Amino acid sequence: METERDENNPSQLFELGLMKEMRIRGAINYLLLGLVLMLVLVIGAFALAKEEPASVAAQFMSALAKHNPEKLTELSYIGKTDPAELESSRENLRKDWDFCVNTAGKYYTFSWRIVGSRKSSEDSASVTLQIMRNLASGSSYDEKYELPMEKEGGRWKVVPGGISSEMFPGLPR
Repeated sequence: METERDENNPSQLFELGLMKEMRIRGAINYLLLGLVLMLVLVIGAFALAKEEPASVAAQFMSALAKHNPEKLTELSYIGKTDPAELESSRENLRKDWDFCVNTAGKYYTFSWRIVGSRKSSEDSASVTLQIMRNLASGSSYDEKYELPMEKEGGRWKVVPGGISSEMFPGLPR
């Protein structure tokens, strides 16, 4: 048997309001729990995701194709441990990349794809690329090149001095 609701009865109004508030709070608790679980999953995915040599090589080649000296510098292995030398070496390398992509290779076009990657040690790797150079010439063909890579500060970096000088005009040495 269902009792009639009396909107003028303060105790029934209190019970209805309390029930409604409890339902809202319950929904908020489930929503909050869901958000916390999603946050934990996202953080876990980022923590478990390791930067692989091939993904860094792809970023590097994309920056080379887009003539982006800042990104090329960021992804290049410098090998200096002294902080004073590191900053000046990084600035010199940025200038070298700027000359490479905006002067020596300003009109140079190429296509590329990654065909393999291998780690020779925990801190050293090589990524094999297939590159078609001088696309505008009409007589271009696929050639294989290696991108040597080293870890610097826990991140994979491309060693510019180890790249074949035939791959792109004016590469930093």
